[in-house]
Amino acid sequence: MASSAYLDVRNAIADEGSDARVEVNQRALIDKILARYASAGAVYRELLQNSNDADATTAEILITTTSSSSEGGKEVVSQVIYRNNGLPFRTQDWARLRKIAEGNPDASKVGAFGVGAYTMFSICEEPVVVSGKKGEEEAMAFFWKGDSLWTKTGKAPAGIINMSATLDKEHVQDHKTWTSFILPSRDPYPLPDLVEFGKFLTASLTFTQCLKEIRVYVNEALQMKIQKRIIESHTIETPKASSWWKNDGAVTSSSSGMFTLGKGADLTQTSVQMSVSLRKDLSVKSVMETSEVRARYASAMVKTKIPSEIEKRMMRVTKKKPPKELTVQIFLDAADHSDDYENSSKLKRKTNQSKAALITQSFAPTPGSGRVFIGFRTSQTTGLGIHLAAPLVPTVEREAIDFVDPTLREFNSELLEVSGILMRLALENEMYRLGANWDFKEEQLAWESQREERKKQQKEVEEEKKSETDDAESTKDSDDKTSISSSLYSFAAFMARGVKSTVVEAVKAVPELLGEDSETTELLNPVDDRPLSVAERDAIILMKAYCPRQSTPDSIVGQCLAKGFGRALANTSPPVLTVDGVARGIDSRLTQNGMEAFGIPHTVRRIMLENAREYHTVIANCPTMK
Repeated sequence: MASSAYLDVRNAIADEGSDARVEVNQRALIDKILARYASAGAVYRELLQNSNDADATTAEILITTTSSSSEGGKEVVSQVIYRNNGLPFRTQDWARLRKIAEGNPDASKVGAFGVGAYTMFSICEEPVVVSGKKGEEEAMAFFWKGDSLWTKTGKAPAGIINMSATLDKEHVQDHKTWTSFILPSRDPYPLPDLVEFGKFLTASLTFTQCLKEIRVYVNEALQMKIQKRIIESHTIETPKASSWWKNDGAVTSSSSGMFTLGKGADLTQTSVQMSVSLRKDLSVKSVMETSEVRARYASAMVKTKIPSEIEKRMMRVTKKKPPKELTVQIFLDAADHSDDYENSSKLKRKTNQSKAALITQSFAPTPGSGRVFIGFRTSQTTGLGIHLAAPLVPTVEREAIDFVDPTLREFNSELLEVSGILMRLALENEMYRLGANWDFKEEQLAWESQREERKKQQKEVEEEKKSETDDAESTKDSDDKTSISSSLYSFAAFMARGVKSTVVEAVKAVPELLGEDSETTELLNPVDDRPLSVAERDAIILMKAYCPRQSTPDSIVGQCLAKGFGRALANTSPPVLTVDGVARGIDSRLTQNGMEAFGIPHTVRRIMLENAREYHTVIANCPTMK
C-alpha cells in the first residue's frame, strides 16, 4: 500500500502541476536495440522470420554492388532489395510497422517484442517497404527529422513490386504478389562470401513451416538457390506396456504437467531434402553447381496447461497469452547417404567438395553443436548434435533463452524438459525402424564369400612386388611363419568346436608367448572387416547426434533436456545396433580383442563403437564383455 507521503505529493501536484509528455530519442533507442543483435545477418534473419509468419513460400535477396575507390576498386554492396511472396500487408500490419515494441499479438507467431523489423536500420538509414494486392501496392517510406523517426505512406508506382522482372526469363511474366523491403546501404560494405552466406540462409530454412525457397541475385544475375522439400512423413508410436520396449510405457508430460506431448498423428517424423545450387564464381557464364542432402526431423504437437498466475505474469512481459498448444521440433541429422562417406573405421567426408557441397555439409550440426531455434537460430547450443525448435520465450534480441525472469525461467525449463522427452522417443522410434530392416547374417555371408578371393588377389600383388635380392630372407621368414600358422590353424579349429570360454582365456595369453605379426593378429584377434552397411551408417549418424557435451552459454538447457530424456523411459536403457539386431544398451556387449568374430549374441561391432563411443558407453551404458 502506498505511503501517505507518496499520496500527499501526488495529490498536491495533480491540481496545480503542469503536464509534459515523456520524450524518446528514437535514433538512440533504435541504435541501442540494434546493439543487442550480436549475430551477423540479423536483418535477414528477421526478414525471413517475417516472411515465414506471412505464409511466404519464396524469398528473394537482390544485391546490387558498385566499385569502391576507397576499397581499392573492390565491389561493395550499394543496395539490397529483400522480397517475399507471402500475404500482403494489411492495415494492422502497416500500423504495427510504425510502432516500436508492439509485437505480433498472434500467440502462434514468434514475434513478441516488436523490434525485429527495425534491424533494417542496421544497414539502411531510411528503408522503404512496398506491399499490397497486385496492382494496388502501398508503400511506406521511413525518414528522419533530427532524432525523430517519421513515415510517409501512399500508393506505390506501377510495376515497382515486380522490380526483379528483368533478372531472367522465368521472371519476365511475374504475376505473384510480393512484399518488398528496399534497403540502400548507409555505409557500403563488402559483398558477403556466398558460401558463408549460403550456410546462414540454409540454417535459416531449418525449421521454417512455409518458407521453402531462397534465391540470391547479385547485379541481376542469379547466383544461389536454396530449396527444401518434404520426402516422406510417418507417425512416431509412443511406447506402451508389453511393447518391444518392455516397460510400463513412456512418460509424455513435463514435471509439473505444464506441457504434454500429443499422441498419434500429433507425433511425427519427417524426411526432407535440402538442395543448394551455387555458381563457381560471380561470372554470369559460370557453371551452377548443385549439392543435395537429406535430413530427418521429429515434431510433436504439445498441449499446454499454464497456471493462471504464470499466464498473467507472462502476459505482462510478452504482451500476449501463451498458446493453448504449440509445436516442438528436433533436427536429428543430415547426410548424403549415396557416397559421401568412405568405408573406413571412422566416417569421413569427401575432400575437394564444390562450394554448394560445403554449404549442404554445414546443414547438420557436429556433436554438441546443435542450436536452439526460436523461430530462427540463437547462440544457445543444446549440447547434442541435434537442433531444437520450440516457442521458448527469448531475450529481446532473440539470441538467447530468458532464464532471468522467474516466471519465464519456469516456462522455458519445462518446455525444454518436454523437448528432451521428444528426443528420446524419436531415438527409440528410429532405432526400432533400423532394427526391423536389419539382416546382419545375409550381409556377412555375402562379404565372407568375397573374402578369400580378395586375399588371393592381394597375395598375387604382393608377390609381384618382391625383389629377387630378398628371396632368400623371404624364404626363411616364410618357414618361420608357416610353423606358427600351422599351430594357430589347429588352435582355430579347436576354437570352432564351440569351447568358447576356454578359447577366450587362451587368446589372452598366446600373444604374450608368440608376439604379434599381421598373420598372428588376424587369427588371434579376428576383425569383422565388412564395410558399414547403409543401416549401420544411419545408426552411427543417429547415435553420434546423441553424444553429449555441455550446452553453452547456459548449461541449464542441457540439464533440462537430459531430465526429459531420462524421465521419458526411466527404467529402460537406450537402444544400440548389435550384430543380431537392435538391443537395449544394458543387454548388449562391447567386445574386446579376439572376440568380435565369435558370433556372440548382442555384441556391438568394433567399428560401430569407434564411431559413436560416447553414445555406447555414456548414453546407452553398454557393458564390456569380460
